[in-house]
Amino acid sequence: MTSEPSSLPTHDPERSAELLRANIRELGTMLGDIIREQWGDDFYDLVEDVRQSTIRLREQPDADEQDRLFDRLSEASLEQVTRLVRAFTIYFHLANTVEQHHRVGPAGAHPEHEMGAVLRRALDSGATREDIALLAQRTHVRPVFTAHPTEAARRSILTKLQSLDRELDIWNAAMTSDRERQRSRQRVAEMITGLLQTDELRRDRPEPLDEARNVIYYLEQLFDHLVIDAVDAHNEALHEAGIPLCASAPLRFGTWVGGDRDGNPFVTTEVTRDVIGLQSERALRLLQDQVRDVAAELSQSMQLVQIADELRESLERDRELQPDVYPRYARLNAEEPYRLKCAHIYHRLENMRAVARSWEEPSGPVYTEASQLVDDLLVMQRSLNVQGGTRIARGALSRLVTNVQAFGFTLAQMDIREDSEVTNRVIGELADRVDEAGLPLVEHSDEDRAARLSTEVSNPRTLGSPAVPHSEETHRVLGLLDMVGSIQDRYGVDTVDTWIISMTGHSADLLAVLVLAKEVGLIDPTADVARLKVVPLFETIDDLRTAASIMDAYWSDPVVRRIIALQGGVAEVMVGYSDSCKDGGITTSQWELYRAQMSLRDTARQHGISLTLFHGRGGSVGRGGGPTRDGILAQPSATIDGRIKLTEQGEVISDHWGNRRIAASQLDLLLASVTEASLLHLEPHHSPVFHERWFGTMDQISDTAYGKYRTLVEREGFVQYFLHATPVEELGGMNIGSRPARRRGDISGLSGLRAIPWVFGWTQSRQIVPGWYGLGTALEAAEQEDLGEIIDEMHVSWSFFQSLISNVEMTLVKTDMGIARRYVRELVDPNLHAIFEDIEQEHDRTLAQIMRITRQDGLLAEQPVLQRTLRVRDPYIDPLNYLQIALLKRQRSHADREEDGLEHRALLLTINGIAAGLKNTG
Repeated sequence: MTSEPSSLPTHDPERSAELLRANIRELGTMLGDIIREQWGDDFYDLVEDVRQSTIRLREQPDADEQDRLFDRLSEASLEQVTRLVRAFTIYFHLANTVEQHHRVGPAGAHPEHEMGAVLRRALDSGATREDIALLAQRTHVRPVFTAHPTEAARRSILTKLQSLDRELDIWNAAMTSDRERQRSRQRVAEMITGLLQTDELRRDRPEPLDEARNVIYYLEQLFDHLVIDAVDAHNEALHEAGIPLCASAPLRFGTWVGGDRDGNPFVTTEVTRDVIGLQSERALRLLQDQVRDVAAELSQSMQLVQIADELRESLERDRELQPDVYPRYARLNAEEPYRLKCAHIYHRLENMRAVARSWEEPSGPVYTEASQLVDDLLVMQRSLNVQGGTRIARGALSRLVTNVQAFGFTLAQMDIREDSEVTNRVIGELADRVDEAGLPLVEHSDEDRAARLSTEVSNPRTLGSPAVPHSEETHRVLGLLDMVGSIQDRYGVDTVDTWIISMTGHSADLLAVLVLAKEVGLIDPTADVARLKVVPLFETIDDLRTAASIMDAYWSDPVVRRIIALQGGVAEVMVGYSDSCKDGGITTSQWELYRAQMSLRDTARQHGISLTLFHGRGGSVGRGGGPTRDGILAQPSATIDGRIKLTEQGEVISDHWGNRRIAASQLDLLLASVTEASLLHLEPHHSPVFHERWFGTMDQISDTAYGKYRTLVEREGFVQYFLHATPVEELGGMNIGSRPARRRGDISGLSGLRAIPWVFGWTQSRQIVPGWYGLGTALEAAEQEDLGEIIDEMHVSWSFFQSLISNVEMTLVKTDMGIARRYVRELVDPNLHAIFEDIEQEHDRTLAQIMRITRQDGLLAEQPVLQRTLRVRDPYIDPLNYLQIALLKRQRSHADREEDGLEHRALLLTINGIAAGLKNTG
């Protein structure tokens, strides 16, 4: 199997492109040779024949020839089908790895860090060094890893591909000997053979602990110098710009694994405890290893240098608290105070690790929050600084401080997420027991509920009583909150300090969680206790439109303001990209998210509150995906003031963090982009006149797009069309996540389907409706009303609109109406074909409008390398689509017979292969 490769080369574009093509050609040839070796000449000839046929069809479309190819694939044996799918899928894995490798250049390449350039532009634009210093002090960037099921590739596959990435360095290094290259090729041949002999499918659905191990894998890689290097580069850029260095690391990591209960019955209180235990065990082991490394370097002897009184006093306290430690190290290290201090630190961590999974009481002194460990390390740093060891203090010891600040004792801070309906039912049960009024709390108006709950937050009593049994749901929620308190007591308040409320619709939903937190002592404004941040998640179009008014009512409550003040005056609000797109379409979703952020920013300012926006983004454009920097800089002015949280989901996790060099680049890009948005986008880039004109035009475009989109999704038979024209019903068999694909019961409407399967199904069938539908009609209508010049102006000068158009263009490149038509023709009731005709017409309309706005003859015409990257995949994805259609048709036509295991397996493999080819699932 051979192919013309493609990528976005960096550093030396010509050499990178040349090496990329050579790498893919050689890997394709090696794959072909191994296929011939493993599966025979006849099968190899079949693979090449199918590949050449699809290439010809792409170059010269022929409906009759397409029919013949489809019929031929439909008649293939299940063994042939399975092997065909696996052959093309493995090719995509190899090509993806090469493209990813060349995206950041070879090992040893050191491109200039983004931060330095950003700071220079900021200073040139009028920012003062004091402004930058203050920003650096409050910078807090937190990628949050979720378990949302969109990573189709197994860890076994990804690990082999990471090994392949390392071998590519040897292939492409100028100084590599012929002998070493040959050995490397032998190793790669072994890897490809291993890929052919490794099952791409998971036998069982992963459990939350399995998902936690997956996230821990990436976090451990980040712990191993990547975050240290990123923070060092960040600080170096500040130092070169004459900015004082900040004391805390600007990066932290978050996780939803083990804490996200929304629709996942498998995440229990015990699971939360077990995931935290697993995370802490790994974090403490990593910290111990790093403490040991620091001790090896800090060999300063009291015979040669003195220590600060502060360190001497600290060692005396340690000796009293840990009398068994000093005798173990006194013979070798009695005159080496820094090593003695490290020994005491090491054994405190050991005491913690010994009970991390059992949750028993530790047998000796421990740290109860990461800041205590940082304090011990800073005592050592200060002592070195005053005794001539400043350079040493900036070395291994400083790197350890960075990791403690970034990873704490659990690698990542866990968020709890639960649906507002659940917590409203629980608070209703508790309140109704003590209220004498006959009307249950849930039946009160939202305003009355809010007033009732507001008074309860400050009431010293508790609503529950040990003597009165709770319902199972109430027992579960209170038990979880109690567990949160136990975790905080053991590892620090910030280990699990955030409760996210899905489907927040009123301030009463937030107050309900505050009252529940008060029940277990996490909140008590009368005693200055505020150990839990209650965070709304606004997901639907209606909720986004009312988000600011909801928060205005919430923040107007004096008790709430007191709690926020205790939490540093910073409030967090999460906005959801996935459900808003499913609810309103790409155009209205993006616009309402933009408007909501502006309104939330202004409302927070009115209340004197610093706002952190948490962006719930997915991998695909329909779920808020797109280039990291573009997404950050396209946000409204002053909405990113040094602080941002954003989800990392599914295949985005492996894409951003699976390759060490890409992970390093991603960290640098995140810090630089947040700094740039905070310093250079404090005020709108254009005058109010421009914004009024653009906003008015965008309102009109959004309204028209929304109407068009809702007409489609509310059309009679639409849900049936979606279920039949896509493999969404088969998603559950992929076992790619612990959370069910459906919310509850049968799918009778969009509300019953989660946003991820929604995008997943459209993507597999190459329709990708969520990524573009409605925009074409809206732009055409606006042009007919003489708004074309304003739209052109927006595209040239407004980053939000540029990002919208760019993301839609990218989605259209992956959309293929010819392939989609085959799905509809073979799988959908003819009575519903009119729905596809509407989709196809809107596709053509959107395509024409994008071409007009971008002034291009074809999609991505101004990005030929990227265009080739995406288009060259089509001849390899097309056979997988044909095979998927044939298997779906075969399986669905025999719904009454017992499921054929091989047939079902082949179908799931096509899903996996198409995801690899498009580099997207949902």
